[in-house]
Amino acid sequence: MSQVDPEVDPQDEDDMDADADAKQAEDEEEEADDQEQDDYGEPFDARSFGGEFVWAKAKGYTCKILRVRAGEKVLVSTRGRQDMVVMLTGGRAVLEVLDGDETDRVEIMPAAPVRIHPEREHRLVAMTEVEIFTVYSQIVP
Repeated sequence: MSQVDPEVDPQDEDDMDADADAKQAEDEEEEADDQEQDDYGEPFDARSFGGEFVWAKAKGYTCKILRVRAGEKVLVSTRGRQDMVVMLTGGRAVLEVLDGDETDRVEIMPAAPVRIHPEREHRLVAMTEVEIFTVYSQIVP
């Protein structure tokens, strides 16, 4: 007894190809989303601006890496801190220094450390996606 293969309708083949193309496009989109999330995922802790990773911490100091999404603003807090230095490692950002009613804006250049003065409020404005290192000593009571 021989088996007869059912005839495949050419329209069914086209539908299967379209389904495969849609599935491939969906998989590629999910992969791109996963890759974007990885930039802010482990070992980074999610923050509203992007992500933060503490890469060194001891009794007297803390070192962090911040990844900030384009267009986000991040307050650079000096509360309980002294001798704070930040350094942009990638992207473009502006550091706003607030002094009373005046605001000075300075574009930060990569690999150029900037000292943050504890008596003034500072805010980082990410013009592009940026990564910035922060190092500061804590005020020990």
